[in-house]
Parts: sequence; structure tokens; C-alpha cells
Amino acid sequence: MPIKGAPNEAEFSQTVVKALVVLECVADADRPLSAAEVAALCKISRPTAYRLLSTLATRGYVAQVNGSFYRLGTQALSLSKKLLNSIDLPELTRPYMRELGEMTNETVHLSILEGAEILYIAIIECPQPIRMSCNIGTRNNLYSTAMGKAVLAFLPPEEQARIIDRIELVPLTSKTITTRAGLVEELVRIRKCRYAVDDEENEEGVRCVGAPIFDRTGRAFSAVSVSGPAYRLPVSRLEAISTLVIEMTGTISARVGYLPQG
Repeated sequence: MPIKGAPNEAEFSQTVVKALVVLECVADADRPLSAAEVAALCKISRPTAYRLLSTLATRGYVAQVNGSFYRLGTQALSLSKKLLNSIDLPELTRPYMRELGEMTNETVHLSILEGAEILYIAIIECPQPIRMSCNIGTRNNLYSTAMGKAVLAFLPPEEQARIIDRIELVPLTSKTITTRAGLVEELVRIRKCRYAVDDEENEEGVRCVGAPIFDRTGRAFSAVSVSGPAYRLPVSRLEAISTLVIEMTGTISARVGYLPQG
């Protein structure tokens, strides 16, 4: 038997929608808002705004500051963290990688930072008979690959220095960087242009261009690259492709919670 005075389903749904609108309003604001400001922005009455804010505050989704102002609460951030932690990076990235592969007609790789190496976790192979690819689960060098250098360049200085100290700079081709000073100089250049190039440094006859993916803390933890035979990928073409790679990794970074500063 329905409880007398209880809201019906339609009223309840309207209340939920209003509460979500209020929560989004507080989340989008660049400063704490008063109940009156929320009411005006959400086009609801002040009593309704105050009631919804009080309920959201009780549940931890908003927090009251400076007496009568509201900002996003820790419960909302907790839900966001749980969502981001549940993201399957290869699954999230694969549609973008496939699009990048179609645009460049070359192989696209996704890797993550693992210690002092990169670990390949997804691959979209190009349809051409001569192509460059690695098996999922393969590890490769940070200092001689486009993806490795892209991640290494954007790590915090202390972490970057620790990893470089662990790396043995073995010459893999005549173009491999083999000095610490040379590697540091290259990483500075990469930070400025936002992408890295492997100009036959890891394997003769192979060129790659890669850019980093950032997590919600702003730390580079992954990268995407486009790879192919050097005769199909002159340096001038790598520079053109870099724009596509940077755009794609920027989109993926945003999907995993990264918010650029400034």
C-alpha cells in the first residue's frame, strides 16, 4: 500500500534529475557556489537548491565551505576514481588506434611503462605486405624507441633520472643514442615538440613516431606510436603524422581523467 504523501515515480525521477543538475553545476564551477547561485544557474527555487545541496552534502557528494558555499565532495571524487581504475586501456584505445591506422596506412602500437622498459599491450597492424609489428607482451627499450622516449621525456625529473641511471645505453644501430647527455638532450627536445621519433635507432630500416598518454595525475604512463619501413616513413612524413598522434593521445588522456594545466 503506497505511503500517504510519498512522492510518486514521476516526482522521484524529477527530483533525481534536479539533484544531478545541481551536482553538475557545482562540479563545473571554478569556485565554491552559494545555494542562491546554484538556484539561479539551475533555474530552480532557492529552497529546492538548498534542500538538494543539503542532501548531497549529507551523502558526501558536495562539501560545505566557508559557511554557506558548496564545492564538489570527496564521494564524487571517489566514484570518479573507481571508474577510472576500471578502465581497460587497450579496449578504450583500440577504436582510436584503428582510426589512426586507417589514416596513416601503417601499424599502430600501444605500450605502457614497465620499470625501465615499455610493454606492448595492443597492436593494430597495417594491411600492407611489408609492415612493422611486435607481439603483445613484448618488451622494448625506453631510450631507442619512439614510445619509450615519449614516456621517459614526460616523467617527473626524479623518476626520469632514476630510470636513466638504470639503463644501459647499448648501441643497437649506428643511430642509437649511447650517452646520457645525448639522451637527456633528446628528452628536452621531445618535451618541447610533444612527440618522439625513432629514426632507425632501435632497428635498421624502421622508423616510428610516438606521443605519451597521461593519467589523471598528469604522469606519462603509456604511449602510442605509428611504425613502418623507413622507405615509407621519411622524417618529413613522421613530422606530419605526429600531429595525428598527438591529437589522438590527447583524446585518450582526457578519457582516462587527465586535465591539462593552464
